[in-house]
Amino acid sequence: MVLSLIKENISYTEEGNIFHFILDDESRPQWSKALDGYLAGIDLQMKRKYAEQREIMTKDAKRKRFVDFVSEVKGVKVDLASGPSGYFAPFADTLTPNDTFIITDACPSVIAAHSAACDKENIYVFDMDLDQSLPFKDESVDIFTGNFFFFFYNYDSLISEFYRCLKPGGRFAVIEIFFDHGCKTYEHLSAQGNIWASFETFVSYCESVGFTNLDSEIINTRKGKISEGDLYPLDDNDCSTDRTIYFEKK
Repeated sequence: MVLSLIKENISYTEEGNIFHFILDDESRPQWSKALDGYLAGIDLQMKRKYAEQREIMTKDAKRKRFVDFVSEVKGVKVDLASGPSGYFAPFADTLTPNDTFIITDACPSVIAAHSAACDKENIYVFDMDLDQSLPFKDESVDIFTGNFFFFFYNYDSLISEFYRCLKPGGRFAVIEIFFDHGCKTYEHLSAQGNIWASFETFVSYCESVGFTNLDSEIINTRKGKISEGDLYPLDDNDCSTDRTIYFEKK
């Protein structure tokens, strides 16, 4: 099933349940190399993280709604920029034998950890760079999911790639961060014309591509950075919200 999703004339190698679309070290993004160096020798304990995220993602109604929205879609499910959190664990728990679930990342340590922790035959790990075009055929995916895409340079192009790859009626569900109007970070992002400068600009862009916005909910509010070393916010007094957002391809 998974082979039928990949675009023709695209190069990749297989390694168990991993598909490598990044074929050499020169092609690997610099951020992933840096992260891999930081994680070298560290046991990511991915199965433990999966168990923790099952509880986190189902303990309140809004996060559980996100899980339910993803789980009710049958077919090909792709989680993009999955990272080491394992937040998607509840999605994998609800797979049917006819479903395909694809985890994606570009950091070798994270890829290896997910590969070792996933014990279902219909779960795959794609080693791929999201600043490049997606390796999926047109109209081949039933749902894309993600948890914070704001760090991608080509966010607008990525949204267009989602639309290209989704089947008619396919869905896109994301948890994203947005900064309050008037704060330093918002003004900076807005001046750059960034599509996630605000919730409104983000939804407007997605609708311009062709998506229908089904709904959104605020699941968290904060002041300052998520963790030390984050690029945003630009001011420790800037406030932000995390939102679940639900889209459908027309």
